[in-house]
Amino acid sequence: MEPNLVTDPTIVDVLKELAQREPIFHRPEFGSTRADFERMTEPAFWEVGASGRRYSREYVLDELEKRNVEQAEDAWQPRDFHCLEIAVDNYLLTYTSRSKERSLKQRDRT
Repeated sequence: MEPNLVTDPTIVDVLKELAQREPIFHRPEFGSTRADFERMTEPAFWEVGASGRRYSREYVLDELEKRNVEQAEDAWQPRDFHCLEIAVDNYLLTYTSRSKERSLKQRDRT
C-alpha cells in the first residue's frame, strides 16, 4: 500500500525548485563527470532500482560514468513529486521515475 504523501503548502516553492533538478543524474547542465556526481552525493548515498534492489554510491557512480562514455539515450521521466522538510532547510524529495520499461521510486535529500 502506497503512503499518502502530501507536501506542506508552505514549502511548495521548495518542491518546485527541487523538482526542476530531477532526475539530477540525467541532467547534463548539473554535471556529467564522475567528479560532478561525487560532489552531488554524500558518501552514504544509495539508490533503489526499479527492481527494488539497493545500489551503493560506488556502483551508481560507476554506472553513470559508463553511461556518459556510451552517450546512452535517457528516457526517464520523473513524476508524482512530494517534498518533506526533515530538518531546518533540509528537504526530502520523493518521486517516481518512469521509462518505457520500468518504474523507479526515488528519494533525494537536499
